Amino acid sequence: MNTIAASTRRVPRSAFIGLAVLIAAFAALMVVRAGVIGGSTDAVPVATPSPNVVTPAKPVQPVSAKPRVVLLPDLPAQVRHKLLYSKVIVVSLYAGSADRATIASARKGARKSGAGFASINVIDDRNARAVATFAGEVSSPTLLVVRRPGKIVNRFPGTVDSAIVTQAAHNAGARR
Repeated sequence: MNTIAASTRRVPRSAFIGLAVLIAAFAALMVVRAGVIGGSTDAVPVATPSPNVVTPAKPVQPVSAKPRVVLLPDLPAQVRHKLLYSKVIVVSLYAGSADRATIASARKGARKSGAGFASINVIDDRNARAVATFAGEVSSPTLLVVRRPGKIVNRFPGTVDSAIVTQAAHNAGARR
């Protein structure tokens, strides 16, 4: 009779898993004990600064601080909002739905140049007053190219081709 084959039994898988967990817990305990409690008594003396040395405190600046965008006062709300995100914007001033082709052409030119775009309906009295304080008296349709901090770089009365809008916005500094 073969005594080796008869005496071997299979060890259950849960025993191996339990043994592995026990070893991992022991290793973690040793690492935590050495790091938190100090582990050994062989402590390295810590150098203390002399009382006469004064180090000036540096102001702490957040890592994700963006530079603040400063804009001119009295900008229309649409122009102010777009200038916060774009260095150059194209502003289309229109009156009613008759100027849809002009707005589409201006939007296409702004997109090609990488400039922001805003359209303002000057039939609304509140919009008209805001535009009048910003750009003076304008007729509809009018196209403005505006650069930060809110300075009008180009003014085009009437309908303007998208290629001209693209070139004007690029010359103002879009996508640079």
